[in-house]
Amino acid sequence: MSEKTPKIFLRPFTENDLPAMVNWNNDPEIEYLVDRCLPKTLGRCLAWFRSHSGERNYRIYALENEEGRLIGEVELDHICWRRREAELRIRIGEKEYWNRGYGTLALREILQRAFFEFRLDSVYLRVYTFNLRAIHCYEKAGFRKEAFLKRRLDENWKEILLMRIDKDRFVKSQFSKQAFS
Repeated sequence: MSEKTPKIFLRPFTENDLPAMVNWNNDPEIEYLVDRCLPKTLGRCLAWFRSHSGERNYRIYALENEEGRLIGEVELDHICWRRREAELRIRIGEKEYWNRGYGTLALREILQRAFFEFRLDSVYLRVYTFNLRAIHCYEKAGFRKEAFLKRRLDENWKEILLMRIDKDRFVKSQFSKQAFS
């Protein structure tokens, strides 16, 4: 982090944010780190966004820095209200903000929301095993490694790590306490 502690703000993701998402989706370095096929054109992003808007089991938030600049997005997907769990996805799309603490701050904010606003008990995520920067950030937040996922038939398949954090672990962690300081 820099000398000045950065700040991050979550707000609802809107159609106005889609051009930035298209840029991130078309960046090979970012795409290499993401475990999904994302739409590459504004039209397809708009169709994707509209198809997910209003879904009961999906939330997407824009990540803004202290100056109000859109720098990324975070999602809670596959929200299972009965089991009280969701899958987390996070992406700092503006690369000049990598390694500056924004991902850590965004994790703290979305986990607060997941556990206390949505009253979930557990949040899980998938990350490529070679994405050490992300794994370090997730472990710092209290996520634990649960399983490795690998497809034997696909030689181009990248190994994925499944990680999870539960509400009790988050509440007990120093990570959570920092959010209130």
